[in-house]
Amino acid sequence: MSYRILYYNWAPYFKKTVPGGGVSVYCKNLIDYIAQKDNWQVTFLYSGTDYSYFNKNPQIESVRNQNHPYVPTFSLVNSPIPAPSHFAFDDPLGNVKQPELEKCFQEFLETQAPFSVIHFHNLEGLTANCLKIAKESGAKVVFSLHNYWAICPQVNLWRLEQSHCSDNMEGRACLACLPAPPSLERELAIRKLEYLCSSLNLDERSLPLSVLKKFYSLFYKIQRPLVARTQSPLTKKLELTGANLPQQSHAYQFRRQEIVSLIDRYVDVALSVSDRSASIYRQYGVDSARLSTQYIGSKATQFQVPPHNPATYSPEQPFRCIYMGVARKDKGFYFLLEELRCFPEAQLKMLELAIASKITERTELEMAMQQKGQLLSLAQSLHRLIYHPGYAYENIPKILDGIHLGIVPPLWEDNLPQVTFELLACRVPVLCSNRGGAQEFVRHPAFIFDPAKKGDFQQKLLNIRENPHLLTEFWQEARTVRSLEQHFQELIEVYANCGSGG
Repeated sequence: MSYRILYYNWAPYFKKTVPGGGVSVYCKNLIDYIAQKDNWQVTFLYSGTDYSYFNKNPQIESVRNQNHPYVPTFSLVNSPIPAPSHFAFDDPLGNVKQPELEKCFQEFLETQAPFSVIHFHNLEGLTANCLKIAKESGAKVVFSLHNYWAICPQVNLWRLEQSHCSDNMEGRACLACLPAPPSLERELAIRKLEYLCSSLNLDERSLPLSVLKKFYSLFYKIQRPLVARTQSPLTKKLELTGANLPQQSHAYQFRRQEIVSLIDRYVDVALSVSDRSASIYRQYGVDSARLSTQYIGSKATQFQVPPHNPATYSPEQPFRCIYMGVARKDKGFYFLLEELRCFPEAQLKMLELAIASKITERTELEMAMQQKGQLLSLAQSLHRLIYHPGYAYENIPKILDGIHLGIVPPLWEDNLPQVTFELLACRVPVLCSNRGGAQEFVRHPAFIFDPAKKGDFQQKLLNIRENPHLLTEFWQEARTVRSLEQHFQELIEVYANCGSGG
């Protein structure tokens, strides 16, 4: 029997710039695996990134896939919902229904039919109604909940870029969220340029294109007036246009309720990447009968364990810690710096901190202003500070060689930080916050702290440093990281057993 599967992700994973972060990498690895299986035919669709100067209507086009030339790949061009979700934040009803887009998606399914399984890795760039269209095509429908898009238009339940959002106050909190939304005009101008260059087979990283992108960025930065941080630009925009604020807040509440309802009616299996994120979705109404946790696998299991790991330690020597990944507030980076600054001077002198993080364009100014001063101050107090300006995946074992403890301190309900897998695969114990899914792999209570509890991080870190036996006990509790092959085999079983269509 032959199986045909359609994968959807808003980001084209095969682009050299690799938009979409970890989910794009995951999709590439998944297609690598599934496409090699006998009797499995893979098709890939993306939407919300390609825009044309000449034709404004949504249309689906065949695209050359450099990574998998044998995989039919399609782009839904001119989606009325730009992706990722921040660009569509102020159109909550549009996230649910867009007739013109949905007609285009339905015609695509009819043309390419039949699919045995349609697996959505998000719905950014599409509408939630596409779940209904997918199910009515006769396919089994799988929805991987890599983030919180279905219940939060900002994706990560992170209010005002400051704190976890546990209550949107029937949509009113959404109006005051996203304090600095990205410039859609600038983004669409750049995307139209990229699409044109792609149509002409020009390299997306060519010098002329790079120069034009910088010009566009500067033009829209000058053109766009400065926005007061005391008021959400969305709220300000609505007031200026005379929009009814209560009605708009109701639209956000309707968005959440309707998307959850569509999941419950038309998704055969909703896959959460952690029990914590599954419980959050369950709290907002996603049917437990179709919701399950499936921990994803990691290529990190292929790493050779560094020669000095697990690192031996005694309290008389410097304690070597590391922070890896994006240097953002929601990831807990600034929380970590602030907490370390509060350590007793004698304790700091016994700590060595490594930071492996690349400053991205979006956070460059914030990093320059906040990181520089704090890091310089810490560097004088710590035993040693090591900074890695970004890192290649294959260099992770070298960076982690001899590290005693990895720190994963997210302040938001991070579904499951991939850095957790990389640390564990290299035999580095992890101290993590109790937010999100990392704690489900750590499990040892001495290595899980509450960022809202004053002094808890400091107490946990010093306790580990002063009691080296905990570093050994950690592995008695820690969950084993799955390989990609183990995970994908489990996924194939999900495809075989879910629903009744196909």
